[in-house]
Amino acid sequence: MKLISLTLISIAIASLTSCGGSEQSVEVSTSTAVRWTVPSKGFSCYANKTAQETNTTATSDVDEAYFSISKLNITSADSSRDTVISLVNVIYTPPNGSEIVCDFGAEELAALSSDWWGNPNKEARITAGTSGFSTDCPIRCGGISINIKSFTASGVIKVYGYTVDPDDEDDQQGFSTTTYFTYGSQY
Repeated sequence: MKLISLTLISIAIASLTSCGGSEQSVEVSTSTAVRWTVPSKGFSCYANKTAQETNTTATSDVDEAYFSISKLNITSADSSRDTVISLVNVIYTPPNGSEIVCDFGAEELAALSSDWWGNPNKEARITAGTSGFSTDCPIRCGGISINIKSFTASGVIKVYGYTVDPDDEDDQQGFSTTTYFTYGSQY
């Protein structure tokens, strides 16, 4: 009985490890240019694309004093697998402020790419055979105090997801990867 229990525990650990993630399976990067703060409210890709689909006017949904990250570049080490992005966190702490996290998941994430938005499931999936991919709509995050005149600071972008064998949806390998960016103000 103990041998069966140890075998089951070993199988469970092996299963958890295979879904645990690898920093090297998928990499994300962005331009090294400083993202300068815009002293107004903004529109997310999701707000713009939803308004376009419903033939309405977009509503400003990005807090005042925002910056834009024009694109995320995603590279997979194994182009024989689909890459599915589940969540993107943009994390930054303005001077004299608290940490701010912009989360992009589900349709907000899909809106960052015309390919993803056009997918019937609005899934952030990069198909096998594609080793490099770039989003085509900017990430916008706001909430920076416009009372701070001139500064630059660093932020973190964390991307979570999994790769999957296109012929076997049960063959999934989780990943998380991180990159950094610089933002600031010139007021």
